[in-house]
Formats: sequence, C-alpha cells, structure tokens
Amino acid sequence: MILRSALRLFNRHGFAATSIDDLRRASGASVGSIYHHFGGKEGVAAELYVRALEGYQQDVLDLIRGNPTAREGIDGIVHHHLEWVEKHPDEARFLLMRSPEVLLASKKRVRALNRGFFGEVFDWLDKQAAAGRIRKVPRHLIFTLVIGPSQELSREWLEGRVDEPLTSAADLLADAAWYSIREGGEER
Repeated sequence: MILRSALRLFNRHGFAATSIDDLRRASGASVGSIYHHFGGKEGVAAELYVRALEGYQQDVLDLIRGNPTAREGIDGIVHHHLEWVEKHPDEARFLLMRSPEVLLASKKRVRALNRGFFGEVFDWLDKQAAAGRIRKVPRHLIFTLVIGPSQELSREWLEGRVDEPLTSAADLLADAAWYSIREGGEER
C-alpha cells in the first residue's frame, strides 16, 4: 500500500513536493513503518524505481534469451517498450521523471541491474553484428536508434498529447528501428 500510494503521489506532485507525512496519510502506514521498511521517502522512491526498471528489463531479457533473429529481436524490443508503457503508465511516468534524488537513492541497485541487463543485450547485439545481420553501432547510440522514437512517442502519450494507443505505432516504429541498424539493406 505504501508503494502504490507513493507512486500516485510522486506522479501527481513530484518527488520533492511529496512529504513523508503525505505518504503516511495516503498509505495509512505510520511514519515509523515507512522508515522501518524503506529508510525514508528516498528509500520508497528508490524501491519504486528499481521495481519498475527491473520489470521492464526482465521482459527484454526474456525476449533475447529466446534466441530471436536480429529482426525479431529489434521488433520485439520496440513492441515491448510501447506495450510496457501502455500497460504501466504510472511506472513509466515515474521512470521518466528522473528526479536527481531518486536517481541518487537508487544508484547502486540500478547500476547492478543495468550491468546485467546491458551486458546481455549488448552481447546479443554484438553476436548479431558479428554475423553481419546488423551494423556495428557504437553502444551509446544503439538504444537511441532502436527505442529513441518510441521513447519520445511514449513521453508525448504520457503527457496526453497523443490520443492513439502507443501500440498502434509499434509496427512503423519497429520498421524504422530495423532500417536504422540493419546491415546491407537485407531482411535477415
């Protein structure tokens, strides 16, 4: 109940504007309980951030562990991104908020998650590039090319500037991602 209430408050008012007393009132938990379980407001926010990120990343890892073709993998990552945001708009808003306090409070756990996640994803991408299925793209550019447009559309949708379901654009954005990194213009 604490986490669900905190997510609603952080998304509505922002992390900085939400007090521990706001969390207490909204969740029905005592201040002592909040501190006991999470160490304070920053700990609550860090737990929310890590859980949301972990859920998002796990689905991508499940996809690439299924040994998809290069095209299936890229399409799957784009589709997953849009579907996840559409199914989890509150968590997506919170992840996109990127409050410095939340990032600092979750830094150690997020680094560990990202190390495992990006290690596996980059290994899969490296194998695809070595086999000539996709271009060798600098690591700092790959996610910009693959999910950058989907991420921007997600932001617009979360802010209410796009009315259509995100998934209605999934095939077009997956094609764009694929064409930005495929090798030699061939469908593989």
